[in-house]
Amino acid sequence: MNRSTTPLQQETETLLARHEREPEHPRQVARLALELHDALRPIHGQGAHERGLLECAALLHDIGWSVSGPDGKGHHKASARMIRESTWESLSPVEVRCVAAVARYHRKALPDPDHEDLQGLPAGDQARVAWMAACLRTADGLDRRHLRAVDSVSARPAGGSIELQVVARGTIDEELAAADRKSDLLRRLLPGPLTFHPVRPADATP
Repeated sequence: MNRSTTPLQQETETLLARHEREPEHPRQVARLALELHDALRPIHGQGAHERGLLECAALLHDIGWSVSGPDGKGHHKASARMIRESTWESLSPVEVRCVAAVARYHRKALPDPDHEDLQGLPAGDQARVAWMAACLRTADGLDRRHLRAVDSVSARPAGGSIELQVVARGTIDEELAAADRKSDLLRRLLPGPLTFHPVRPADATP
């Protein structure tokens, strides 16, 4: 294990290796989710701590497939349950609940205070979960075909809206369509409209 790896990253990698059959996908999703989180920091105001929780949730968001049927039905809830039931030394009980909730909301229903996953969590933690889940949902869409076709994603203001610049060398129509659908939570949180702008690496804004 790399000496620069944090205890949380070590625990996350152990759980990932134990349950994930296709680690390339969650690694790609985690990378893109963190890029989104960093790019949108002026809006959400979250820092390195939340970034670490998001990385953990993104890497583990699909481990529920290991206990789900071939169609993966309910795997998002299974992932959350497995995270909650694991033994964590680097996370507090509240942090475990936050990570599990972020993984749970990577698909299907949006966060709702009435959901069991969020009940009892302070309002501030629920807000953190929403932002982290919004980044994860969108990033998951950007790897829709599990081909790691997107090189990077960044955000920039465009009038009163936010433009996500998606850098890719090939065709990413399916990824853009999926990300557009799965950005429903992100659109709820942003102060203005959201658009996606695909570009080739040579045309990317520095």
